[in-house]
Amino acid sequence: MIDFEWYRSFISIYQHRSVSGAAKARILTQPAMSQHLAALEAAVGEPLFTRAPRKMIPTEKGKELYTKLVPLIENLEKMTLSIRYASASASSAPLIRIGSPTEYFTKAALAKLSVMDIRMSVHFDVAPVLLDALQNDETDFILTTQKVQVAGIDYEKIEDEQFVLVAPADYPEPEETVDWMKGQKWLSYGLELPIIRRFFRVHFGKRPEVQPHCVFPDLRTILEGIELGMGISVLPEYLIKDSLHAGKIKILFPERKVENTIFAAYKVENKDNPYLGEVLKVLKK
Repeated sequence: MIDFEWYRSFISIYQHRSVSGAAKARILTQPAMSQHLAALEAAVGEPLFTRAPRKMIPTEKGKELYTKLVPLIENLEKMTLSIRYASASASSAPLIRIGSPTEYFTKAALAKLSVMDIRMSVHFDVAPVLLDALQNDETDFILTTQKVQVAGIDYEKIEDEQFVLVAPADYPEPEETVDWMKGQKWLSYGLELPIIRRFFRVHFGKRPEVQPHCVFPDLRTILEGIELGMGISVLPEYLIKDSLHAGKIKILFPERKVENTIFAAYKVENKDNPYLGEVLKVLKK
């Protein structure tokens, strides 16, 4: 009799094109994955993969078996997850592992997710590190502004965040010219002027010929610096609401905004996970 786990291991190897990648995804050892594959090949009566130095290449029999199996296995796993989700109580609420930029999660995502009966483990970092964590199965999904095309990773748009030019509340009346912009003290997230660079391109059609006065790799620190009169910057509207209402800052040229899209990225194999689906639905509200 063929063991159901052999099928699952075969599908994982097929999708990852490697035993090691499949083993990580299934949280099994490589020897266990190899045993599952060998047992299935023995039962089928012919090889399902050609072993190349760096990857597993499906044979025609392997392709045929995958085509037949994958919809059946995925539907069964989807049904199993749905049953678990429907019967989950507060004490057995699912754990969702999320990767996100600190500022966006704290000021935008957390309030939405707080109404859900789930447990969360959140990993804060920059986009490239978060993508690595997703690929290494350290997170279930990540929130990111970078839509990097990677095999096996899908993206869904969550929302468009609006960025505006922000200055201290008592800042002198500005001039809407590039020369005036060049003369200001800019507070930036990085030396390469992320977002500030886009602001100049969108509204002035050129790259900013400025050097950052201060580099703070945290948008909240940049906001604090603006409140203290250290300079100006381009920040997301969700981050500045409280400071704006308190009269600590002001928006320069309110009509001049730049848009940044927030995506949720997750592994294709988790696309039908009902836990993930519910979380993304809430984040899109």
